[in-house]
Amino acid sequence: MRPSIELLAAVSRILPRIAEESSDREEIPEADLIKRLIAATGVGAEEAGSALGFVQRLLQALSVLDEARLGAGVWAFVSFPASLLARSVLGGLGEAEFRLLEPGFWNASEYLVDRQRALIKRSEELRAALSAGLVPIRRVWVSWAWIALDGKFLMVRREDPAPHRDGSRGQFVFPGGRVSNEDLPELVYLTASQCLDFFDPNIEIDPSHIRYAFSQAVSRELREELEIPGNAFEALIPVDEPIHYTALEGAKSAYSATEYHIQPFKVALKDAGKTELLRCLAAHPERFAWFTAEELAAGANAAGAKAFVDAIRQGGPALDPDAFTIPIGNATPVKDPVDIPGRSSEPFAVGITSRERQVHADLDAGEIELLNWLAAVRRGDDIEELAVGVSIASGTGWVLIDNDHALTGLRTLASKLDAAGLPLLDFHDRAVRLNAVTPYFSPSSLLMEIQDERRGKSYRLNLSRRRLQSLLGVAIAKEASISLPEILGNAVYSLDQGDLQPALDNIETVKRMQREIRGFLDTIGTRLLVRQVDGVPELAVGR
Repeated sequence: MRPSIELLAAVSRILPRIAEESSDREEIPEADLIKRLIAATGVGAEEAGSALGFVQRLLQALSVLDEARLGAGVWAFVSFPASLLARSVLGGLGEAEFRLLEPGFWNASEYLVDRQRALIKRSEELRAALSAGLVPIRRVWVSWAWIALDGKFLMVRREDPAPHRDGSRGQFVFPGGRVSNEDLPELVYLTASQCLDFFDPNIEIDPSHIRYAFSQAVSRELREELEIPGNAFEALIPVDEPIHYTALEGAKSAYSATEYHIQPFKVALKDAGKTELLRCLAAHPERFAWFTAEELAAGANAAGAKAFVDAIRQGGPALDPDAFTIPIGNATPVKDPVDIPGRSSEPFAVGITSRERQVHADLDAGEIELLNWLAAVRRGDDIEELAVGVSIASGTGWVLIDNDHALTGLRTLASKLDAAGLPLLDFHDRAVRLNAVTPYFSPSSLLMEIQDERRGKSYRLNLSRRRLQSLLGVAIAKEASISLPEILGNAVYSLDQGDLQPALDNIETVKRMQREIRGFLDTIGTRLLVRQVDGVPELAVGR
């Protein structure tokens, strides 16, 4: 029996020829090729046929042979370059030192990830297009923790979030992660081969082993990602049955047809666990993002961050943030909108728009600034110049205070507010948060400018919120701009000039148009542009 590499080299020399600059080509019956190979190497007919069968499959995979002629048992190349590739590959394979990829190509290296991924991805996409469909070659077990606060789900940055990487479908995933060897039952998975079985899509696994691994993985991953120790959990409760999901997916170089088995968990934390969660969010804001259930369904949040949660769109249970909320704090949130006064002489305005009640509290200027700053934090505005010992738990509105004097002052302020019937501060351990779900700023904290852009046909409205400086930090000034339609713009412009009539004449249209720009007004922190007081329209923002 001749060495296989010699046979491959011999085959490369007996292949059909094709002209480079004309239509001349050889078409050789397979039986003749077998005879040529026997004559060239002296091997038997069976060995020659086997070698040629392997070469045929290889050349078919490279799409270099004329499939129509091959169906009739005849070999011919589709083009001159195709024949060159065939001879090059077979000739190279006939030499022991030949490599299609350089040594070290498959090493674990960030410098090689994109090339590795591209090669696997191309092969897997071609394979997935075959009649057999998506046949997994990889199995991944995943534990997810569904954690919600204030109607939004916590998401963590993916291991491989590179948005430029071909095939990447999201920067953020649910907290948790993949089951690893260390999560498997130790007394069962004693050898490397047994551990590999657990991740082999061709092998069935004991359900009790799966449940154990999921539970171990979620606890370990939350310790790693959210820095919550194991003794800080009240419970980790599996949600329904695992989600089964198959896709062409995988981080970095693992992109392939993958069989995912995903077990979501509901998380209950002890007070110490809640504190550690807030501290982790404060220490690593770049790791996290928040998504409503609707944003998860859409795949992106309001800030443009993308989530990879295809599995819950492919038959997973509907997500309800209320069912997975981790309660933090002691007070019931104030759900009525609240306008925070801009000066100590101003009252709070509490209640739905146009039906607000005024509430007075005896607060000094520093306390007013502190409340406005906390409102900016609760709204997610940009913050800078945090005081020593102060940090913000990203996306939650919670402020951690490792300064005893400042914390005492906040508790005193809370007592004043409570006495006025305004439970506007909530506490958890050393953390504080404005307890209003929908805080707005007073007109005295806002500034409006309006310009007539097209002689009464359209107007440019600029709104800004002043810089808010408190003993805890600074909320930087915020600006927003929008083009107003003729009727609303004229009403606002005229009121700014002291003329009430355009607003009076079109008050119902003005109200409707204000509702249509509700999202814009919310971004700056005001309820309205124009309001009515005793039937008289007036500007609801400062000038």
